[in-house]
Amino acid sequence: MGATVQDLIQETSTINTQTLPVGVWHEKCGRAGRSRHRPRPRRTGRRIHEDPANGTDLSQMDVEDVIKAMKASVGNPQVQEKGFDALNLCVEDPKSHIEVARLDGIAMIVKAMEQHQMEVQLAAMNILEKMTSGDPAHTKAMVNVQGINAILNAMAQSLSKADLQAAGCKILCNVAKHDAHCQEKVAKSGAAQAVLDAMRAHCASATIQELGCQALKEFAAFNAESQEDIYVRGGIQVVMDAMSAHKDHALMQWAGCWTLFCLCVHNAEMRSEVYAYGAARAALKALEAHRLEARVQEAGCWLLKELAEHMASCKDRATFSAAIQAALKAVEKYPGNQAVEKAARTALQKLSAFDKEGWVKMACLGRCGRLGRTATMRTLEAIQE
Repeated sequence: MGATVQDLIQETSTINTQTLPVGVWHEKCGRAGRSRHRPRPRRTGRRIHEDPANGTDLSQMDVEDVIKAMKASVGNPQVQEKGFDALNLCVEDPKSHIEVARLDGIAMIVKAMEQHQMEVQLAAMNILEKMTSGDPAHTKAMVNVQGINAILNAMAQSLSKADLQAAGCKILCNVAKHDAHCQEKVAKSGAAQAVLDAMRAHCASATIQELGCQALKEFAAFNAESQEDIYVRGGIQVVMDAMSAHKDHALMQWAGCWTLFCLCVHNAEMRSEVYAYGAARAALKALEAHRLEARVQEAGCWLLKELAEHMASCKDRATFSAAIQAALKAVEKYPGNQAVEKAARTALQKLSAFDKEGWVKMACLGRCGRLGRTATMRTLEAIQE
């Protein structure tokens, strides 16, 4: 009978493949030499290879063997890191996620993160990010084994490590958008502070700013407690700084607009704060700079919709007029794009509700030549509803 994974691990330091005769080496591994070799079923996964100089090399293993080997060497950071690297390749295939969960691999991953630091944590987080992306069962399993705390501890311990901070933001975003319960767990864990710390520490990285905004967006969406928490921790200013520093990055502008929208949606007090920080002007700059990005147009128009009342009440006529033109340009640029059209026409409808002088209607009629008769009529119908 073949040697177990544990047997191979224990014998790594004593077996030297370069000095043992071939027959003896085969016997050590459970094979009595070439003459007694029996054909074995071909495995599609990876196999263990041993490196006597450096200990067990886990670079070629299938999912089950990876997890068994890592459980057998919980305290060994080298084995954990190599195991995570191998497992990370395995979980490229979503089908293997089920196998990892079945073998209690998620709990093992979280435990390794609690016992080790830096490279082990990063490798573990890369796997958790893939497993929590769009998979409710695995997301819930990670939450149940205190995975959120493990992520936050790792982020706090390695604030200067950009790739680890990025992975942490992704996972927290995945968890928060899973369901209301997970969103609440994230909100009460202090995740907002961890994300804001990451954004402040890596303000020059457009990627981390974007990922951080995406996480904050999910924390804040329809959750007044999280909206307040992010505001108290200086989150509005962090998002505004990110949008200002990365004007040319469309995804950053898209994420920033959505975050500001989610911070103030269904929250009158927060709308006042977001507007006071200059969010309307930031949205207009994003819309103008990224006219060719439909996602930016959609997100920017939704943000203008939320801030319409404040633009009108503050008598900021220049910004109010620019918002009307920006929404009309979005309608003109993306005929047939339902997401953009809905956002733009909803913004125009809200702007019109606070427009005592009829600027919205006049601007719409003024662009009739560009919009076309049908689009103009549909837009007028929308703002009059």
